[in-house]
Amino acid sequence: MGVPRSSGCMLCVQRRVKCDERRPGCTRCETYGRPCPGYEKRFKFVVGKPFRSQRRLGLSVGQTQGVGEPNIVSSNMRDGSQAIQQSLIQSGPWSLQSVFSNLMQSLDILIDDVSHPFPASSTYTAARWFNFLPVVYGKNRTLDATIKCFAAHHVGMMTENKQAIWFARSTYVEALNRLQRSLYNATESLSSEILCAVLLQCLYELFANTYDATSWMKQAKGLSQLVEARGCGRYQTEFEHTLLKASRGLIVMHSVFSGEKCFLASSDWHTVMRQQFDFTLAAELYVLVEDLFGFYTAIPSLLHQLYGFKKEASEGATTRSRASELLTQALDIQDKLAAWYEKLIHAVPPPTESLSSMRDTLYPIVYSFSDVDTATIFSAYYSYMAIIHAALRLCQYPGDHAAMVAYFRDQICKSVEYNARGLLGPYRLGFPLRVAYEFADPVTKVWVESWLQRLSRTYAAMLPRNYR
Repeated sequence: MGVPRSSGCMLCVQRRVKCDERRPGCTRCETYGRPCPGYEKRFKFVVGKPFRSQRRLGLSVGQTQGVGEPNIVSSNMRDGSQAIQQSLIQSGPWSLQSVFSNLMQSLDILIDDVSHPFPASSTYTAARWFNFLPVVYGKNRTLDATIKCFAAHHVGMMTENKQAIWFARSTYVEALNRLQRSLYNATESLSSEILCAVLLQCLYELFANTYDATSWMKQAKGLSQLVEARGCGRYQTEFEHTLLKASRGLIVMHSVFSGEKCFLASSDWHTVMRQQFDFTLAAELYVLVEDLFGFYTAIPSLLHQLYGFKKEASEGATTRSRASELLTQALDIQDKLAAWYEKLIHAVPPPTESLSSMRDTLYPIVYSFSDVDTATIFSAYYSYMAIIHAALRLCQYPGDHAAMVAYFRDQICKSVEYNARGLLGPYRLGFPLRVAYEFADPVTKVWVESWLQRLSRTYAAMLPRNYR
């Protein structure tokens, strides 16, 4: 038992965030709509190993694990388990009932785990929208059920509690039933709360569904239709704009796999998404991120052209116009990315090389980045370039494009160890690892599958069978 050393308010200390120490109550608590508990110091319990330890996760083929080697997923899960235990210990023995009588506390822990192990300043849109969940909870029953579902699943996974995981599944059924009714209500269906619920349900499918590899696609299709139906003019508040940006990766991926056109590729949607409501990123880097996402919205069209061309070639039915169209599009994106990359390397530090902390045998030298946002940006760039060179190779454009595809594939793989950390690590790596797997030789494919197996323990969408 000890005394907290931080001078911040008790809630900020509990959430492990910086407190501005304003009197009588801090600004952060006010922002979250929570009464500030003040600055009186209390005793806290320090508990060691409150739950049984996680199983050791699988390693790459031919790889052995050394003493003290970090385990990326399980170490995070142990941290989450201990945080939950410590935060609920004053309520008595841990139970599912105690968690949901303290749902806000559970959400605070979820938000902390989403950004872990990176500082809050490095949680761009992919994680930042979770901060709104405590504020919007209680405003809509469909969203409330969805939040309970996602929080219960997180608690269950962090503590290996099957009761919590089953509670999440049953609450998800309730959330789906409520969503169906909400969508029949003309006013409620277009509300920000329903958009948030659909986005969170899609993430639940990605994290939890080990049975149906296409289930997230159904949710992503609904998310795409809802975002488009609401129209460009509905994203004028920070909350709605953040939801739009958190949704767009899923919308693009749905377009890639469904073969449907990506509506976000239009100039009107680009204009909406370029608005800056938060200043987590500096203005210069924010513009570069938005430029990169503009290229990302063109990727579905390029991939559809690429695979259409490959299919026609295999059937001996290729046309000059098809090849010309694919080549023109690939060269256009390549030129834009080249100019963009020159700006990027002057705005952010490039990755540095270091020895793999996991003693990787295939990639013993890996990349470290200044922060998770930069790592995500570089990984996306490597992915786009691999796709572009694959298209140029298929069009028989001059140059050693096979070598360039392999080079950018390896750049992705060298970035995985850094990017895989934390609860959202698998989410950030979904597209880059898909690209790496697509262009992998047999040895690299085995390596990618070992990572997929490891990450799928918390992110079901990455089960290796879903990539084959």
